[in-house]
Formats: sequence, structure tokens, C-alpha cells
Amino acid sequence: MLAGVVIVSDQTTQEPLLKEEKIMPQKIKSSPKVVPMRPRTKAASAALDPRAAKVLHQQDRDHLVHGFVPLQLQQKKGVPIFVKGQGVYLWDTEGKKYIDGLASLWNVHVGHGRKEINRAVAAQMDQLAFAPTLIGPTSVPTVQLATKLTKIAPKGLTRVLFTSGGSEANEAVIRLVRAYWKAKGQPNKTKFISLNQAYHGSSSGAAVLGGIPVFNKQMEPGLPGMIHMARPYCYRCELGKTYPSCKVDCATELERIIEREGADTIGAFITEPIQGVGGVIIPPAEWLPKIREICSKHNILMVCDEVITGFGRTGSMFASAGMGVAPDVLVSAKGVTSGYLPLGLVLFREEIFQTFLSTGDDYAFWHGYTYTGHPTVCAAGLANLDIIEREKLVQKAKEQGKYLAKKLGTLKDLPIVGDVRSQGLIGAVELVKDRATKEMFPADMRIAQKTWEKALDAGVITRVAGGNNIAICPPLIITKEQIDELITALRNAILAVMAEIDGQWKMASGK
Repeated sequence: MLAGVVIVSDQTTQEPLLKEEKIMPQKIKSSPKVVPMRPRTKAASAALDPRAAKVLHQQDRDHLVHGFVPLQLQQKKGVPIFVKGQGVYLWDTEGKKYIDGLASLWNVHVGHGRKEINRAVAAQMDQLAFAPTLIGPTSVPTVQLATKLTKIAPKGLTRVLFTSGGSEANEAVIRLVRAYWKAKGQPNKTKFISLNQAYHGSSSGAAVLGGIPVFNKQMEPGLPGMIHMARPYCYRCELGKTYPSCKVDCATELERIIEREGADTIGAFITEPIQGVGGVIIPPAEWLPKIREICSKHNILMVCDEVITGFGRTGSMFASAGMGVAPDVLVSAKGVTSGYLPLGLVLFREEIFQTFLSTGDDYAFWHGYTYTGHPTVCAAGLANLDIIEREKLVQKAKEQGKYLAKKLGTLKDLPIVGDVRSQGLIGAVELVKDRATKEMFPADMRIAQKTWEKALDAGVITRVAGGNNIAICPPLIITKEQIDELITALRNAILAVMAEIDGQWKMASGK
């Protein structure tokens, strides 16, 4: 297996892999043979014929680029190729069963194999597969989904711009914010403030908007006017303070940056209510309301990136609303379709739209994509939201989240577990060399990556996040028994890594 990288695939529901169909002939130097794609005869198995599986794995090495996977690791060790998904489980080409402890990529809220979504997509494609919302016309499900979103969004967000995913949505935010202030007659308000280790996408603008250095080095110098500040990471305060005596200085740092830069140069502050890729960093309860207060005071737009936290993940439909905050702009994706088809969105206040509208008869936002508001994708979104509401998955995430928090807490008896944190059905375990000092393991020991790999070998998908953290984010349909399965496997993975590094760990920690 590939160590240190979360492997996800959009192939979980590709029926041809399970039928009597063949791989199309290709000129492949290493694997020229065409092999029938039929499953083994073993009952209830999703496994492919071993020859077919071998060909697929070689083709993956020969042709497919996985964006966040070190190239050498893919070439040497290969990656799982999933062929089937049902509920919270996935099966790979060898028939191995996995519990999807990351909802694939923080997004499969309603679980795999939902026939309701499949039927809605098929019906829409039979009626009208595509209409180009970008240039004027639109479609019934596109309008219906936009209307639905404004009804469940935080108060005041009345306008919707669709994209094909979270990165595109945050690209749209950059343009939206700058266009808005220009239309308001304040063209100098072009700067953005975001958090250290923030993730807002991997496209060029969205990556610079975020604060993860490794994502930005390849395309420096990037966009000007992007400022990053300390995040509300109470376990490792980046300002060297101690909560709660710090009085949330990581929020009031925003005031200091505004004073330094000048409010008349800052267009927006953007944050994930809970950082995902950065390590599942959950702020104190007073942090986001304080940020809202500061933004309003200085006439700066507040943007909440809820690509991961939207649509019930934290036990509220949107995390910002659950924290008592209504942003000026909200970005989301992932859970809006549960990953069945790609969709992103930007919700924003009516005043922003009216500002554009008053600019002139010929004014257009001049932004969008070919697949903006794709009717088939929007039909998937409507069916998905219907499941979330009908099965009360937001409330379930809140209730099951309490159980998840309890089970995560049991891991704190392990000597290398420094912190556990969760909200709703998203959480993380932070691994440390020394709990007393919070000293981290050296990066070259790859402790989190090794733990991830052990869990994957045991059939549990998690993710390395923020360097030393193992993140979990299961589908909202997960049961208590499946949470037990997930946490037990994670415990065993940590124990296995401890056994492997026992001598080094004792020497390093002085124990």
C-alpha cells in the first residue's frame, strides 16, 4: 500500500468493472494484454479476476497522475483501486473490504450506493443532460437547487453561484470580493487575510489564498495581497499563549493586522470554521463570533469556507451557523452531492448582488465555467439533500458525534497520543513524542504516515492531516458499531507503530 497519502477514487460505483466487459485495448509497453474484467466466482465478492487487477494496477502506474501522491511512491508501491461501495464500506480489486473512515475525501455524507441519487441522475439525463447556465439559459434542477440552498443557508445568504468544486468556488470568491469593492468605489480593497495552514483549494489562486507552503512553492510568487495569521490551535498556540487566559488573542490578531495594513486595503477575511487538511483544528466557541465582530467593525467581508464542514458534518447544516455566525459569503462543495457528481457553490448576501445590479445595465459578473449549474449534477444535489433531510442526518451527526468523541477519548491512554478533538463526525488524533512537552516526532520518522498505513492495511481509511494528525470523517450514516470498528482499528494501528519504534521512542522521550 501507499504510505502517508490518502487514496480516494471516483471508481466506487463504476459498474463495468463488475460485468463481463473488457478493458479497451491500449498500446501499453508494460501491459499490452487485454484481460476480461470479470469478478471472481466467490459469492458476494467485488474482487476482479487477478489478471484484470494486475493490468489495472500497471496501467495506473503507466498513465494516471495522482495530484497529492509522491510520484515515486505510486510507482514503487501502487495504490488501491476501488470497484464497489455500499454504505460506509468500499471494496478494492482484490476484494478487500474497507470502512470509509474519511467519507472518501470528506464528502460522501450519505454513504455509497444510494439508489435514490442514481435514479435522480438517470431521470435527469433522460430528460435534459445539460444546459449552459453560464450564458443565460438554465434548467429546472439548477433553479430548484439554488432556491433550496438559500433556504437552508445561514441567514442573509440569498444568491448562489455554482462551480464544479471547492477550488473553483474559492477562485470565484477572489473575483467576487475584488469585483464587489470595485463596484462599491473602493478598488484598493484587494487584500485577503486567511489562516496559517488553511486549505482553500489547489488551483493557483485558491492555493495562495490558503496557507500551506508545500502547495504554493511550485507556483511562487503567486497572487499579491494574501496575508496569513495565527490559527485558533489551542493545543499548539501559534502565539505562545494558553487558553482560556489568552482571551482568544488569535482572533484579536486580526485587529493588529488590519491596523498594520489599513482596513481600506483589505477586501475579505476567509476561514474554514474547522480546519480540515490543516489537522482538524477546532476553534474555541468565542473565536468565530469575535472574527465576525471585527470584520463588521472594519467593513471587511467575512468568508466562511465550508467545503468540508457544510451539509451536516459538524452536527449543524453549516458549521458557521452552529457557531452563531452568519458570514457575508459562504463557500461549499463536497457534501452538497455527497461526491456522487462534482459541484461547488458560493452563497452571498443580497447587498453584494444589488451592488452589482446598480452598476449599470450592461454590467455582468464575467465569471463562471462551462459546467456552472449543470442540470444533472444539480439533480444529484437535490436528491442528496432530500436524503440528508429525510433521514435526519444533521441531527444524527450531532448525536453520533458525541459517541465518536467518547471513543476518541479512549485513545488518550496511549503514550504517543497527545490530543484528540472532534465536533460532530469530524475528528483527529494528534501523535507526539512526549505528551508532557508536546514535542513532535521528527518528520523523517513518518509516525502519522506509518499509522495511516497500518490502519489501511487493517481495512480502515483515514487521512494524515497537518503532519502529525490522523483525521477521521466518516459518512453521516455511520453506526455506533461501525465507529467502534473504526476506533479499534486506529488503536491497533497506533500500537503497531509504537511497537516498531519502541526503542527510538523511548530514547527520544527519555522514558
